[in-house]
Amino acid sequence: MDKPLKNKFKISPTASLVLCLASEIYQDGKTCQAYLENIETSEGELLLKSFKQIFEHSESIAVLRKRYIRNLFDYYANQFPQFQVCILGAGLDPISLYLLEQYGHQIETIFEVDIEFMDEKRSLYTELIGDRDKVKLITHDATDIDSLLDELKRLGHHSSSPTIFLLEGFVYYISRDKFSTLLEKLAAADGKKVVILDYVLPFETIHESNREKSRLMLRSLEQGLGWPIMVYHKFDITGLIQFFKGDIITSDSTQEMEKKLYGENEIYVHPTSGFMEMISFQFS
Repeated sequence: MDKPLKNKFKISPTASLVLCLASEIYQDGKTCQAYLENIETSEGELLLKSFKQIFEHSESIAVLRKRYIRNLFDYYANQFPQFQVCILGAGLDPISLYLLEQYGHQIETIFEVDIEFMDEKRSLYTELIGDRDKVKLITHDATDIDSLLDELKRLGHHSSSPTIFLLEGFVYYISRDKFSTLLEKLAAADGKKVVILDYVLPFETIHESNREKSRLMLRSLEQGLGWPIMVYHKFDITGLIQFFKGDIITSDSTQEMEKKLYGENEIYVHPTSGFMEMISFQFS
């Protein structure tokens, strides 16, 4: 695709916010850049400005999360010669384009799952990379895991191959009961499964230097969405994983992610100064 479409795809301010927050990430690959050129993000940019008034390093939250996810894919790509990817709550993020560029020879299939945007996203993908059968976009409630697993199987998912389930920014928006059920069903499903997810910390657990900023950002996001953001203590997450016999592979605070990625801490100096954490674990 040499030029953006005449009529860009318009989305809500909150849907475009993450794309704006992580715009730096999408400069890494030509297909990701071209993808973003076809989405109207001006309203998200206005929302980002309000976030930056609260916390000047707002972009760092999304950028660290996304860069660290890429770091984890590097790690797991070295563990699995061939693997599948299933992205729950995929939204409009074009991570599949990046994964195909980096691990196309190893990835058997990428399944993107969300309740909206999949038809529009499919059109953009087709314009950029053609009708690639390696990426399957599924319009489905990602929390209805029983029927989703059936649909994945129908579309070519093989339990004999490892699957990396990416739940980026996903558990923020589902109830605790649905999250618990999701882990239970994944644990019981056949095959080797790796899960990568991030979670938001309660603002009262954040270091005092960022505590009020965390509270204000959460409230602002909740107002935009119209429903509350689910927050978790670390022991909530690790306790659930261990209850369902998951093997925790990595667990990192925002401070640890910044240190591992960049070698030093410039923004998140204190162990609890970040707003979210990331964990990866395995069900066999």
